Amino acid sequence: MRYRIEFGRSDANRLKAQKFRQKIFRDSEVGLDDDKFDVASDHCLIFDKCNKDRLVLVFRSRTFSSMEDILCSYSAQHYDLTKLSTLPFKPMEIGRLCIDQKVSDPFLLLSAFKYLRSLVSSRRIDFIFGCTSFTGADNPRHLESLNSLEKNQLADSKFPIKKKSQSILDIKKEIKNTVENKTVKNGLPPLLKFYLSLGGKVSDHAVIDRDLDTLHVFTYIDLKGRKFN
Repeated sequence: MRYRIEFGRSDANRLKAQKFRQKIFRDSEVGLDDDKFDVASDHCLIFDKCNKDRLVLVFRSRTFSSMEDILCSYSAQHYDLTKLSTLPFKPMEIGRLCIDQKVSDPFLLLSAFKYLRSLVSSRRIDFIFGCTSFTGADNPRHLESLNSLEKNQLADSKFPIKKKSQSILDIKKEIKNTVENKTVKNGLPPLLKFYLSLGGKVSDHAVIDRDLDTLHVFTYIDLKGRKFN
């Protein structure tokens, strides 16, 4: 296999992930991209054995014992998850995923998914959630791409994602599924398209994150009663 994976909550893993995220998210070799959620999370690091064992992808995961605990998640800083937290699921939050832009191999993201699938299975997770980001907080094309989503790709009333942040963009409720929108959909981040292909859904609004210069949507996959594959 081309890719090697390290996973865990060790100080060494966390530091590697923070340095890599600083480089990708903030285009800087100085400092760390860190927050209070890192210590409570497991960090997945994927290395390219065909490129001098170079670190090429990281993400973090956090498993919660109950849905009520998601009110203490990273996502809950930006979205009101109060009603969502009452549902009977065992959740896992995925976040801070970033990829070395010099790597274009589609199997890299598939390798991350394969490992994520093993985590979901071993921990009996039936609800995956997190924030999926677009690069650039003020790019109007992001809203065009979000408005190209089909109605059944937006969160329904069973999973109410309420507004919390003051810096938001509403996604149009009257979404047109037209031929020209297929081109616009190409502007969706690869990770978001990947989640949607697995039956994932997104919130009806996006949050502007000035700190990371991104626009993100709350994304979730309901796995209850079905396999994650």
